[in-house]
Amino acid sequence: MTKKLSILFLFVLLFSFFSLSSKEKYKIGFSQCTTGDDWRKSMHREMMIELAFFPDFELVIKDANDNSDQQINDIRQLLEEKIDLLIVSPNESEPITPIVEEVYNSGIPVIVIDRQIASEAYTAYIGANNYLIGKEAGDYAVKLLNGKGKIVEITGLQGSSPAINRHNGFMEVISQYPEIELVASESGKWNYSDSKTVMQNFVNQKLNFDLIFSHNDRIARAAYEVIAANNISDKFILGIDGLLGDDGGIEDVIDGKIDATFLYPTGGAEAIQLADKILNKQPFERINILETVVIDNNNAKILKLQYEAVDDLQGKIENQKSVLENQIARFKSQRSFLIVVLVLLAAIVILVIQTFRAYQNKRAANEKLEHQKLEIEKRNREIIKQRDQLIEVSEKLEEATQTKLRFFTNMSHEFRTPLTLIIGPLEDMIESTDIPERFKKQVSMMHQNSLRLLHMINQLMDFRKIENNKMQLQAASYDIVGFLKEIVMPFYDLAEKKHISLVFEAEKNHLNAWFDMNKLDKVIFNLLSNAIKFTPVNGTIRITLKVIKPLTQKIWDEEVEIKVSDNGNGIPTDQIEHIFDRFFQAESSHGFMGTGLGLSLSKEFVDLHHGEIEVKSNIGEGTTFTIHLPLGNTHLSASEKIETPVNDTKKKQIQRNNEIHINPVLNTGEKNIEINFEEKPTLLLVEDENDVREYIKDSLQDHYHILEAENGKLALEIIRDDEPDLIVSDIMMPEMDGLELTRTLKTDLKTCHIPIILLTAKASQEQKFEGLEEGADSYIPKPFNSRHLQIRVKKLLELRRKMQERYKVQLLISEDDKDLSRLDRKFLNKISQIVEEHRDKEEFSVEELSQMLGLSRVHVYRKIKKLTGMSVSEFVRSVKLKLSLNLIKNSGKTMAEIAYEVGFSSPSYFTKCFKDQFGISPSEYAKK
Repeated sequence: MTKKLSILFLFVLLFSFFSLSSKEKYKIGFSQCTTGDDWRKSMHREMMIELAFFPDFELVIKDANDNSDQQINDIRQLLEEKIDLLIVSPNESEPITPIVEEVYNSGIPVIVIDRQIASEAYTAYIGANNYLIGKEAGDYAVKLLNGKGKIVEITGLQGSSPAINRHNGFMEVISQYPEIELVASESGKWNYSDSKTVMQNFVNQKLNFDLIFSHNDRIARAAYEVIAANNISDKFILGIDGLLGDDGGIEDVIDGKIDATFLYPTGGAEAIQLADKILNKQPFERINILETVVIDNNNAKILKLQYEAVDDLQGKIENQKSVLENQIARFKSQRSFLIVVLVLLAAIVILVIQTFRAYQNKRAANEKLEHQKLEIEKRNREIIKQRDQLIEVSEKLEEATQTKLRFFTNMSHEFRTPLTLIIGPLEDMIESTDIPERFKKQVSMMHQNSLRLLHMINQLMDFRKIENNKMQLQAASYDIVGFLKEIVMPFYDLAEKKHISLVFEAEKNHLNAWFDMNKLDKVIFNLLSNAIKFTPVNGTIRITLKVIKPLTQKIWDEEVEIKVSDNGNGIPTDQIEHIFDRFFQAESSHGFMGTGLGLSLSKEFVDLHHGEIEVKSNIGEGTTFTIHLPLGNTHLSASEKIETPVNDTKKKQIQRNNEIHINPVLNTGEKNIEINFEEKPTLLLVEDENDVREYIKDSLQDHYHILEAENGKLALEIIRDDEPDLIVSDIMMPEMDGLELTRTLKTDLKTCHIPIILLTAKASQEQKFEGLEEGADSYIPKPFNSRHLQIRVKKLLELRRKMQERYKVQLLISEDDKDLSRLDRKFLNKISQIVEEHRDKEEFSVEELSQMLGLSRVHVYRKIKKLTGMSVSEFVRSVKLKLSLNLIKNSGKTMAEIAYEVGFSSPSYFTKCFKDQFGISPSEYAKK
């Protein structure tokens, strides 16, 4: 009980202290368009006077210096200072409206003063009715001019609401008097200097006027000084503001500089009063229009005396306020000190009591904490155990997922090997003239379905890449119109067989766009093949292409729109939203079973292009697929672009890969491949599948001597004993795979010259790059065409022969020579340098050369023979003869001296060898 009473006593003391010493304060932000004129300064002074009656208000003023952008920044700064209410006098209506709306919509009250914004998003408005002031000025002008005369007008800032409304009110009145004419109206931007310039321009233009209508007193003063300086008299001048002071409009009326000014109340005091009502949840008027009055010779002196009396009284009030504030501050200080002493005394008493009680409770609390600690440690051990179990399960799940994906990928690769043994022989049978015509249709059907199976495997592999985020866009600039024409072309025959009208329309003959030819080819082929499947006999399929503007704001200005539409049965409405889902097949497609991946992959490919694909369909009317692709390449990253566009050969391969499932007709071209070698080259086939190895052997053995190995390890043993001219190897093999075999051969000086073709089921771009990086000379994916392999083998061997011929007349091999590997170039150049260093030696044996090179005699002989087509002695003699060319041209020595210097036994033998190699004698060469 004692504890509760002590706490209650302390609480009462603290509450009394804080309730007496603190009261809620409000921060008011005032964004002023400018403080550079007396009218604005008068507004500030009125606010400060009124704030004397509201000690709980803090006013923060920001000056925009007639700059709308600055005013926007000022308002944002006030928001950051956590203001409770915003007062704003807009520099311009339109630019300031959005930021004022933002403040208002955030829940902060907004008072708009003097000038209006272009919306109703504010709490209250204070200001004179500028339109009515303009009308009163117009009435007064009519009175001065007796309904007849010419007027010039100098307005405020163009676009500000006071300037607009004053002008409109003035014009409404004078427009009713046909004999009154407004001859000129220009903006003086509210300030003295700009207004003086405008008035001087009027005078320079020799304008005929009787009255000057100025939108404020500063403009009126500037106009007066210009006409006075130019000795112009008898002109009426009207101003607006009616401020007191040496530079005010009232003083100018008294001094006779202007004829009248119209009181434009600042509303400063009223703004503070209105803020008090809003913040304290009191009733208030939303629109507060301040009254105005004409100030001329009749009342100017009286108003001046009244203002001076008010100012004197205000000074006295402020002095009394200052004295009162000092007294209140002293009282508060003393009261606060007394309260603090009492609170401290009470706190000491309570602290003594509580210290004793705390000591008693400490032991009990420690015992309880110890028990809780043991419980927490037990729970932590259980949580750690559960966490370890979750980690173990997660790791097993991840391992199972990866195992499943590896199995999925490996099975897809494994399918390619039997497909090679199906598609290859079928293509050979189709090309053969020995097959009776009655069987060719069945063979073609088998071939067509094999290719369809390959197409589905390729779709599954694309799906696997997308799942692993390994699908990369490889875009370049192509003519998309020509590209689409080539895709559509194979469908014309198929459409004709089904009596379907196939129409392709493009608004341009040529249009360059950036896209990945392989992926977009698959998209269009898939859409067209679906359209062919689901369009009935005598139906129509239409493909259109045009350039359009994006419907929404994007980083590109134009995009190409491709539409593929048909008049088939259509897709049910409840299935449209799932049409791009993986493995989804609409009910209408049950007669055409597939993987259900075609449209899903199409969408993924379009998304890779940063494009969009959508579908619209009506039952019984047909279906339309629309693709939008950006034009240009600003939307593509550097990794999504390729420098070298797809060539025609690659383009045809892409088209054939996609064409297989709708028009599998082989482009047989030439029927026989002419292979002419002086002697049969030796080929080594490295393949673990006996059937595949036998099939490759059958296609090549007529023109080549064939060696066989089941894996890379056995291949190395064969190469050591009988070096082949070329190697054809699979990649996926036991003990040593094709990549490791390639790496081993290409990094060994003794074997790096042997061309290697990798023949594999791994058909992705990444795997192809991996093989080429290891040094493979060619990469052919399974299933392959036997003629393709025959041609590739022939071309690689021909390239080797051409390189041998070129070396006979080339002294050193350039580092830029791409036909030789780096090790081969280094090997030949090193031999040439050794021979040059020993060029005067008549007999230079293979044994000596082998020792200098660090290779065996057999390997030196084999390598020189394979690279140059020459024996070692012929190669050494060839190098010496090529060295003699420079000596003949530049040394000035006799032929006999040159012959001995390059290691020939006699000049006659030198001349014979020179003529055998170069076709002319040394003396004839010297004369050239």
